[in-house]
Amino acid sequence: MQEKRLAIIDLGTNTFHLMIARIDEREDFSIEEKFKESVKLGEGGINKGEISEKAFQRGIKALKKFRKLIHTKRADEVRAFATSAIRSASNGAEFVQAAKRDAGIDIRVINGNEEASLIYDGVRNGVQLPYEQDTLIIDIGGGSVEFIVSRDGKPQLLRSLPLGAARLLEAVVPDDPISTYQLDNAYALVRKILEPLVHELREFDLKLMVGSSGSFETLGAMIALRNEDVLSSGRLNSYRFSVEAFQDIFGRIVSANRDERLAMSGMEAMRVDMIVMAGIIIDSLVHELEIAELMVSAYALKEGILFRYIEEQKERIHKLLGNTARNVRAKAVKNLAEKYNYYEGHSLKVSEHGSSLYNQLAHLHPFGKAEEEVLRYGCLLHDIGHFINRSGHHKHGQYIIMHSGLSGFSHDELVVLGNIVRYHRKSLPTRDHFHYKILDQRSRYLVRLLAGILRIADNFDRGGRGRINGFKVHTDQLTIRIEVQAEVAVDIEIQCALDQKTLLEQVLDREILITQAGN
Repeated sequence: MQEKRLAIIDLGTNTFHLMIARIDEREDFSIEEKFKESVKLGEGGINKGEISEKAFQRGIKALKKFRKLIHTKRADEVRAFATSAIRSASNGAEFVQAAKRDAGIDIRVINGNEEASLIYDGVRNGVQLPYEQDTLIIDIGGGSVEFIVSRDGKPQLLRSLPLGAARLLEAVVPDDPISTYQLDNAYALVRKILEPLVHELREFDLKLMVGSSGSFETLGAMIALRNEDVLSSGRLNSYRFSVEAFQDIFGRIVSANRDERLAMSGMEAMRVDMIVMAGIIIDSLVHELEIAELMVSAYALKEGILFRYIEEQKERIHKLLGNTARNVRAKAVKNLAEKYNYYEGHSLKVSEHGSSLYNQLAHLHPFGKAEEEVLRYGCLLHDIGHFINRSGHHKHGQYIIMHSGLSGFSHDELVVLGNIVRYHRKSLPTRDHFHYKILDQRSRYLVRLLAGILRIADNFDRGGRGRINGFKVHTDQLTIRIEVQAEVAVDIEIQCALDQKTLLEQVLDREILITQAGN
């Protein structure tokens, strides 16, 4: 895996978070930057099921700011995830479209259980969860609360409830400070929403509650500072505190007005309004489930997205190359690609497109899985000649492969692999070319087929933009029709692929037509 910077955006109901992580060749990572914007996307409309106009504009403004930061930090890829406020809003799809149009950010809206699963991935990689003991993990957002029960490193239960702090605040509309009547009303509302879940949770032996939200971090900081534990207040991950310590600080919070809460040590300004509602949710669960201890996790959704991304990259490479620890050929190709600074994202995408096209055309050629493996290797190595010079990189790539001494490959196999890379662009194979001329008839046909497929697959990811998600191939006696699927117009990719179709047309003796689905 090549070193890269990944930008992760968590579009929460109250706060938008941006995290920039650097992932190195060994899949180790470091968090380079964290930014957050208090957007209050749910303000004025969360219980109506809509994003208000003012909140809508605040959200887009924050994303524009994030886009500039992402560009400044030179992130290679962006992953943006939207949660409760956007998924439950009637104009959530409109917000997603505006984010793409005005800020250039593609947002993926996830459901509650997927959110809980990602949070769990973040927490389990960030804190030591006890084995042989049921543990309740909760993440209190503005629009929803996610619940996970963990045991022995596996989630036993995943739930999401529309019980966020912003929803509760809008439903109660508390005085300053909150009155006894409003407090009782809030507790009653929380108990009503929690009741079915509490019955499920009582089936587990829950003594420890791990909180992964900003509210937990704020409570943890306040408790640590009250106990004069300054070091813990600055490094809250895995910080534990008793139920009694929570109830003591929450009692002070709930009896104070807004200005008094702001003046409390450890109180974060953007949490000052939501902390009362978050505390009510925590206190209700502590009471109903007889929780004995609480712990803070500084790892949550963003970190879960990061860990999931790293695993996805490992799985992609494993799928395309096999187990490189056991497959000497795959390991050799991967090492060669990394040695010559291949473009990992583009090469993997080209390999995926190439394998898909190869398999969808299987009824038109005589080859099988062994030859598909060679195609995948050619896709991964097709641009390594850039290391020498972009001009003529197809020839440089062939030279590198021919002189690489790749483990597990015979000389004849290296000649075939080098030719596939040689003919992925520019001139077509001819018998005037020495390393093509020396091949037997079957190997020449294989080179022409695989290089023809590679030409189209390469241009389907023109510029490494990743716009084409997939495609379907339809054939008859005269034509091969490829219908590509993409969320945006891909006229450039289609035209470039059409410009490079001649070799594959000659091999399969059919005209190739390429269109975009829906056009």
